[in-house]
Amino acid sequence: MVPVATIFELLTRTATEHPTRPAISLLATGSAEDDPHVVTYAELFARVKRCANAFRSLGIERDDVVAFLLPTLPDTFVTIFAAQIAGVVCPINHMLAPTHIVGLLRAVNAKVLVALGPDSDFQITEKVVEIKSALPRLTVVQIGVRVDEAHLDFEDLLEQQPGELVFDPQLTKAHTAALFHTGGTTGAPKLVRHTHENEVYASWLMGLAYGFSHRDVVLNGFPLFHVAGVFCHGLAEIAAGAHILIPSKLGMRNQRFVADHWKIVERHKVSILTGGPTFMTTLLNGEQPSEDISSVRVLITGGSPLPPELATTFEERFGVAVRGMFGMTEACGVVSVEPLNAPRVAHSCGFALPFSEVRVIPLGASGNDPGKALRPGQTGQLIIRGKQISPGYTDSARNADAFLAGGWLKSGDVGHIDDDGRIFITGRAKDVIIRSGHNIDPSLIEEALLRHPAVELCAAVGQPDPYAGELPVAFVQLRPGASCPIDELMQIANTHIPERPAFPKRIWQVERFAMTATGKILKPELRRIAAERAVTDALVVFAKDARRLEVAAIAGEAATTLLVEVDGAAPATIDAIRKTLASFRLAFELRTNA
Repeated sequence: MVPVATIFELLTRTATEHPTRPAISLLATGSAEDDPHVVTYAELFARVKRCANAFRSLGIERDDVVAFLLPTLPDTFVTIFAAQIAGVVCPINHMLAPTHIVGLLRAVNAKVLVALGPDSDFQITEKVVEIKSALPRLTVVQIGVRVDEAHLDFEDLLEQQPGELVFDPQLTKAHTAALFHTGGTTGAPKLVRHTHENEVYASWLMGLAYGFSHRDVVLNGFPLFHVAGVFCHGLAEIAAGAHILIPSKLGMRNQRFVADHWKIVERHKVSILTGGPTFMTTLLNGEQPSEDISSVRVLITGGSPLPPELATTFEERFGVAVRGMFGMTEACGVVSVEPLNAPRVAHSCGFALPFSEVRVIPLGASGNDPGKALRPGQTGQLIIRGKQISPGYTDSARNADAFLAGGWLKSGDVGHIDDDGRIFITGRAKDVIIRSGHNIDPSLIEEALLRHPAVELCAAVGQPDPYAGELPVAFVQLRPGASCPIDELMQIANTHIPERPAFPKRIWQVERFAMTATGKILKPELRRIAAERAVTDALVVFAKDARRLEVAAIAGEAATTLLVEVDGAAPATIDAIRKTLASFRLAFELRTNA
């Protein structure tokens, strides 16, 4: 079913079968009026080969690393694929602070950095100055306008190279293709290794599962330092010969694109929409489209839990099927998909990718015996096995708690599998905060706040939010006799947290943290408190319309559940309260009494 083994073979096959078809197009401003810059498959493959030749001319060999700091552009795809053919690619989040980028570059021993030149929408060039100062031997190649004559020009470099490879890549499916950073980004970065087999398998099988073909046009505004943009909505479509449409280098953050979304869909006959629950909510908050959007056959979503009510509302309003998926960096972005040609099942993220396995083992189990799976319907921790699973982290010391015997990966998620094999995720064993699909390591927040001399202990958790899914919040315990204004703690956070999405929306002081038997902060209790406060704030507008309105959040073994009691409220108020509760993506019970 997967007739290719490496990225080079995949690109060769698609370019041979669909040489003149559009591969990647860019809307310069994100407007429906833009005439797109179109790259055909033949042009894409020739450009990739030129770029691979260029990297080899810069000294990149099979195990050497090319990193990049780039927005979503056609040449970002060129950089990714060329680096994987010549050596190994390391995509880096360009929004990170320079010191953290330097840490990642050192961790992978990068020889070449491809970066965006001066651009008013990004601060990449300014960061490159600091990076080059810390790593003077790093070769910098700039796309666009060069800021320093010491740097190389991407376009000039490619023009000097032939359109066919001048070297034998000697690739096998087992060769390392990429290093993706995930989780923590402080001190010792957590870097996931991907082989060519991992990437090809995940992309090819996802494309088959959704029925991608050369007739499809997909809107991909995801960042290309993230597996969703590279594989789920990139390489999967390329394997099928589909057309990727990039809505400007700003992607889904481009407000002009958001305003013109349905006009773009109509003009370019888009068939596959992409976006998390946050983007879906943004579209629902807009006007009803008057355009012909009959070309659209599905919106594929993931990255955070999909509220069934949101999916139903989207489908009813726009006539577009919504299907969720579940993935993680360690699995090249794809673990399970919800079939397009089958009914959507509430809270399910579909079936395991073909030829892979997902099991549920008891909560708290070490995972040393993953063969002891729980029965259908029983809740536990999810483990995964398949050819898309990474061979491990670059730091082997991190593997013990994630990569288990027999090729199993512990996902860190809590859930169950039903009798039909559908996967349901009900919570997370790990503490990652997911804000609009952006994974935030709580340690980023905790380490920043612990810099303050008054702070003794700190814990960051996700607070439920109807728009973003979760927002980061923090709790601090001060040292005996110490005092500190919240504003001062906020300033510390803003100064020392490298990722803007990770800035805590709230910081609360506690007298004393609840602790586990082993002396660890009891984070489920903090999530309960955060959820209770968020829902109480959201329902306060209904208090005047009821004799009594009480909110209680209950911390369960796997997830938080809401209990809301309302007395003396009219049916319309009850309905509004129910809709508000549903928007929080938490299990809830609403008790009413007239």
